[in-house]
Amino acid sequence: MEIVNKLLLFVIAMIGAQVRHVLGIALIFLFATYAQALTDEAEGIYGFTHRHVVQVRVIDLATGKKASLGSGFQFTPDGHIATNFHVVAEAVQAPKRFRVEYILHDSRAGRADILDVDVVHDLAIIHSRELPKTHLVLGYSDMAKGAHIFSMGNPLDLGMSIVEGIYNGPMEDSLYRKILFSGSLNPGMSGGPALDREGKVIGINVATAGNEISFLVPVEYLEKLYAHVLTAPFTAVRNWQEYIREQLTQNQDQYMKRLLDAPWDSLEVGEANVPGEILNIFKCWGKSEDKESELYHYAHINCSTSDDIFLSPGFSTGQILYQYIWVKSKGLNSFRFYNLYERYFEFPNPYENAGEDDVTNFQCANNFVNVGGRDAKVLWCARQYKKIPNLYDINFSLASTDRFDRGLLVEVVALGLSTANANNFVRKFMNTIQWQNSLSK
Repeated sequence: MEIVNKLLLFVIAMIGAQVRHVLGIALIFLFATYAQALTDEAEGIYGFTHRHVVQVRVIDLATGKKASLGSGFQFTPDGHIATNFHVVAEAVQAPKRFRVEYILHDSRAGRADILDVDVVHDLAIIHSRELPKTHLVLGYSDMAKGAHIFSMGNPLDLGMSIVEGIYNGPMEDSLYRKILFSGSLNPGMSGGPALDREGKVIGINVATAGNEISFLVPVEYLEKLYAHVLTAPFTAVRNWQEYIREQLTQNQDQYMKRLLDAPWDSLEVGEANVPGEILNIFKCWGKSEDKESELYHYAHINCSTSDDIFLSPGFSTGQILYQYIWVKSKGLNSFRFYNLYERYFEFPNPYENAGEDDVTNFQCANNFVNVGGRDAKVLWCARQYKKIPNLYDINFSLASTDRFDRGLLVEVVALGLSTANANNFVRKFMNTIQWQNSLSK
């Protein structure tokens, strides 16, 4: 091999400057041709797919004006259009106030019926008998990382657009399976298709975090929802609230079982070992600071899931977060430390996931309990969902009370749980807290 390499270097050295110049021009030409082919790929895909991508509008019946808009695409010859649940949510929640329309690439418009929704994965299927027979073909979301994919939709109501980006696979630490897409989705593109190089649908646009970090719903969830459409008879008077309640209840039972059955990771906060990233769907961040002028030290750790479920504008559910604060005096007397400690133990942390039309006011109760062998005060607060009355947002707070110069504060927020799941989760959470030092130390 060494001899071959030396011979190759000798041949290259013997090539004249003129030959090297010609080779250089040829390489530049080939690279430019390849780059042009990549650029034209998006143009070609747009050319034979854009006629199947539509704008989806929710129309306010009182004014005749659009209340919200997004994108969608026809995926059967029988007039089925896929979009996001959050695009048509207002029409689902209030069908007497809103209707759904679609607008084709040639500006033709028509009305559509909502056939089915998957609120957990943010999908909806709408339907019209007036659509042409041509449609997009559903493919597979399982692709090689780094593959080029193409997202389509109508961003900001500016006209149909195509965005080229990179497929980065399903998110590994997500409660609800989503595809990470390195491309710039914008408002109005929700519900549009993400396509592979053959123009087949691999996912549905759903959300963006900015800076070319976007998310897609895998196409397999659309196929599952469509299978349900084919087996469940359509009724225009479907009780959507009950249907959504069933989906949310089934979903929380599944993920709470995962949480309760799994061995929980722990982390150290002050003198306590507490639940940490109890599953890989949780991420924790922390910081600590010496407040020299105020004579105390504190450490703060915050853990949460990144997933939530859209129910209506301003109303989301399904998220869990918890935080710890360890406070230790560095010279405060007992009275001043108590006042400081009390400020951290507030009622309850205002987690703004809902409005007054969505939930009741918090109802709270407090008590003194023993946690891991130490005395603590607990505050339990819950508020009920008005349209889904078996679900609650809960806020649980705990403060250790057996020391006068240090203490642990815990807050747990869980959104959209049944009473049984909330009780079981908080009970396991409390039982997991252990102390490193005995009371005599």
